[in-house]
Formats: sequence, C-alpha cells, structure tokens
Amino acid sequence: MPDEVHISSLIVHSRPGQAQAVAGRLRSLEGVDVHGGVEQGKLVVTLETQSEGEIVERLNRIQTLEGVLAANLVFHHVEPALGRG
Repeated sequence: MPDEVHISSLIVHSRPGQAQAVAGRLRSLEGVDVHGGVEQGKLVVTLETQSEGEIVERLNRIQTLEGVLAANLVFHHVEPALGRG
C-alpha cells in the first residue's frame, strides 16, 4: 500500500468542437475524473495518484491526447494514505 495519496486538479483546454471527445479520452485514463467545463472547452479534471512522478506522467499523457490544446496543473494536495477513510 502506498504511503501517500496525491490529489491534483487540472484545467484541460480542448480544440473547439472536440471537448466531448477529449472528455471521453480523459475518462478512459486510470485515476482521472472530469468534473465539468465540457461545454466551454475548459475541462475541470482531477487526478488521484500515488506519487508526484505519476502526476507528471499523467499530465504529459493528457497534453498529448488528440484534441487537447493545453493542460495545466492548478492544485496539488498530499495526504497520508492511512488517514483516508
């Protein structure tokens, strides 16, 4: 079991007219949730990972998805895994 849980949020900007497809691609990735902004093409996304390295890895993966213009980290929180209930 990991010692920490990393929770991050991103804003993912999509190409015009491709936000729904980008949201679908994001939802297919492990530990990724889309919470809104699809209509505006600025998707609010959260990541749940076990390390900072995984955040960077997922962010890089998201930035290369078809239809994504940019993905920016806006928040990062770390908590002990045992403290989660």
